[in-house]
Amino acid sequence: MATSDTPTSLEDTARELAAQASEQIKTIFLDLLRQNVHVGENLQLECSLSGLLDHSGTPIERFRVASVGLDRRSSPSSWKPRDHTTSESVSFSTHSPSQRASKRRKPNSGLTPNISGFSSDVNGSLEVGEIFAKTTRVPDNPALQPSSLEKYIGGVWDSIYGGIKLNPSEVIEQWQAIELGGQPRLPLLADTEKGLASRDRSLAQGNFERMSVLTRKIFDDRVAELTHSITKEKAKKQTIAEACVEFSWSEKELRNKMAIWRGYHDIQKAAGYAALVFAGSGLYRFCKYRVSFTDETFGTLKALRHRFEVAADTIHPHWRQLLSVIGESAKQNYAGHPHDWVVAGPGNEAIPLPSTYHQWDRDFNYTHLEEPDIDVEVFGDFDPREVSTRTTEGLHVCDSCGELQSDDPKTNHCGCFTSLYGPTKSGYAPVQVFRTPDGKNNGLIACCAFETGTAVGEFVGQITKGLANMDVMVGQTDQTTYQIWQGRRGNHTRFINHSCRPNSEYERFVWLGLQRIVLVSKGIKAGEEVTVDYSDTYWKDLDKRPCSDTAPGI
Repeated sequence: MATSDTPTSLEDTARELAAQASEQIKTIFLDLLRQNVHVGENLQLECSLSGLLDHSGTPIERFRVASVGLDRRSSPSSWKPRDHTTSESVSFSTHSPSQRASKRRKPNSGLTPNISGFSSDVNGSLEVGEIFAKTTRVPDNPALQPSSLEKYIGGVWDSIYGGIKLNPSEVIEQWQAIELGGQPRLPLLADTEKGLASRDRSLAQGNFERMSVLTRKIFDDRVAELTHSITKEKAKKQTIAEACVEFSWSEKELRNKMAIWRGYHDIQKAAGYAALVFAGSGLYRFCKYRVSFTDETFGTLKALRHRFEVAADTIHPHWRQLLSVIGESAKQNYAGHPHDWVVAGPGNEAIPLPSTYHQWDRDFNYTHLEEPDIDVEVFGDFDPREVSTRTTEGLHVCDSCGELQSDDPKTNHCGCFTSLYGPTKSGYAPVQVFRTPDGKNNGLIACCAFETGTAVGEFVGQITKGLANMDVMVGQTDQTTYQIWQGRRGNHTRFINHSCRPNSEYERFVWLGLQRIVLVSKGIKAGEEVTVDYSDTYWKDLDKRPCSDTAPGI
């Protein structure tokens, strides 16, 4: 480009810049119109330059030249410049930059892709503005990314096991407060329901599916009423318009919400209410795009229905009270500890844990422990797991990471197995006892993925000594040897099956001076059976079963 300071060269340069900018404006407008972007009566455009240097050679991030307003007279082809101003610019985008995707056009000749507001035939219409900070440019693709089935299911499990405190009474109180405030105006539906009850009482029973039918009937009745004076097509449009006014929504919002609610209904029919109540943030996108709404998807969700309910009922025993809002039963289907139930084949109801052992022991029962139980008849007040890890100040130091250990978040610096130990330890591990399809009785299945190096759980049971011909875990310190027996007392690690290609392994770890035996993931996928190598010591004098290459999942 010419760099001469002569007036002619400056005019040529300005003309060339204006021509390039004008060409880009045309491309931008065509893109907007093809995307059906709505343009209001008054269109405010902004012109800015980037890639500039001041007199000292310092880069100027962005230079605001001017803002221009355009009048929309009769059609896009009639837009003309008007009222050139340097007032604060208004973006023509319907989305804020934070809501848009990050893809951008490559700028030409240092001009930003959203330069607008002037063309080669606009003479003297641009005024020099002020230098301002660089802002985020509006990208071209605002679409949200669809949520996959795996992400949706993962969101449900994360919500159930994520430690949320679900208090249905508080949620219902908030809902009632919203009702009194006038939105979402469910009393209107309730009043209409009373009016229709005499004609069809089956519609007035309040459950999820019948409420959908009721809503549809209200819609159809209103259309039929209006059809006496206008055509049916116009009656439908007017009914939709009335609904938009009633709910203070635009027609687009109404149609989107109707489509999304239809998605909620389809999910509920397949996977039950737990799949909706505990759905993660991906539920909206999952229903909005419906990319994964296939027969295979609903088959998968149907297979998970009772698994969702077992976890939800036992970890959040009062969650079903929320269903009273829509007239559904709040009866708890599964009570007790999450591992009191064995999830069976796809779509089958869970069965009580003791019943799966009755063929060997009619009186079988199992006590779930959070901490190991010391056999006082063997060890008395002595804990055989004790290991010296105290400093001269009486503090405990982790022998793995070398940091201080404490149950106090202010003084704990050890980050080893935080899901099990320390102030941030979580509740139930996201695993379920399941009925294996290959004759091994029960196994353990992962609801969520466990990354390599994360803890699946501690091997918890009765700490004793002297047992023979029984399945035990042997522990040893400098002081003594002990056994951990899980026959009648323990936790979920009791149900882990052997594999020659395991996806987890046991490690010894010391927390606050006590030796622990932790099951550590080697990379466990969601829906995969958790397995471990029992070692040759376990199989001594036993008939070792042939190993399978893959672990089953349900």
